Amino acid sequence: MRTRFIIRRARTNQAGLCPINCRITVKMIRANEFAVGLLVDPNKWDSKTQRLKGSSLTAMDVNRRLDIIKSELEEIYLSARARGTHLSADQIKDIYNGVSLVGCSISKLSKQFLEELILRERSTVTTNRYKRCFAYLTEYLGKDYDVSAVQKKEVSGFWVWLKSRGYHNDYCNKIVQSCIGLFRYAIREGHIDSNPFSGVSLEWKKELDITCLDPREIESIKMYDWSERLQLVADSFLFMCYTGLHIGDYRDVRQESVYEYDGHQFMKIRRVKTNVEATFPLTDYAQFLIAKYGGVDKLPHISPQKMNDYLKIIAEKVDINKNLTNKIARKTFTNMCLNDFGFSPEVVATMLGHTTTRQIRHYGAIKEKRILTEWRLVKE
Repeated sequence: MRTRFIIRRARTNQAGLCPINCRITVKMIRANEFAVGLLVDPNKWDSKTQRLKGSSLTAMDVNRRLDIIKSELEEIYLSARARGTHLSADQIKDIYNGVSLVGCSISKLSKQFLEELILRERSTVTTNRYKRCFAYLTEYLGKDYDVSAVQKKEVSGFWVWLKSRGYHNDYCNKIVQSCIGLFRYAIREGHIDSNPFSGVSLEWKKELDITCLDPREIESIKMYDWSERLQLVADSFLFMCYTGLHIGDYRDVRQESVYEYDGHQFMKIRRVKTNVEATFPLTDYAQFLIAKYGGVDKLPHISPQKMNDYLKIIAEKVDINKNLTNKIARKTFTNMCLNDFGFSPEVVATMLGHTTTRQIRHYGAIKEKRILTEWRLVKE
């Protein structure tokens, strides 16, 4: 890169001073000149040294400022090269003048990160979660920073800001973790050398909510005389209770997922979130609901938020004193499998679509009923 300062005599003002322009050349390609905001006496300008002649305070000040400009331009060029990016003369000029950003903005980096997730065939649920986390970070920062400009002091209060909005401790941690991943990606791509979130310590509450419905509560939902709209919600919820489907998988399930094995109706789906297979037999009540609506494809589909709103009404109608949401359906299924049917954790994991049994603890736990059943077997 070559930087040269020249004066424009044709633009001499009434005081006899003319502007200094800067000319940048990279690989023999020159950018359009731009004014550096300095005016000098053309008779005192040395075009060879590109300096103002003399030792006056004015000459010293102008020459010092020209040195700073040249140094800043070289810093833009060299820092980009260190990250593996080769800037053109026009790009260097635009970055110096603030027309464009050096490196990569958070929004641009987020877009690239999400595009890579899609190429890796991550689910829409996962990519949307990351997108939401990055939106929180941008909102907190207040503007679309260049990635290299984000330092520890910019993100030090991010977790506290999230907590002040009423989010659960562990949810705040997950958001911060996603943002840590974004900056690790930036390091990998050569945009930055260090992660502004490095050194952040996250404390997890690990509070497991395995609230589920007992047989009486399930029966009360079955037997109540619902309005047409609430009946659709109740049937959707009950179908998930008897299949263990996550609402995202339930909304995506198709008739071709049903098949017969050894005289029993089974369903096999590939989970939307993890792309892991879930295989489970269809209970009598699940088959009843499929027949009621004329096939799996015709089961009522309701958005998660709408369903949760209606489930609050349903809970109130049948005196269920629990925060009834669509997530409770999956936990109810897990509880039935572990404690009523006595299935092993490995079988339950397969039916839920998990590759290990570790995740089961988030949905259910072995209770006194199962313990007592096995204890009696031992006594006998």
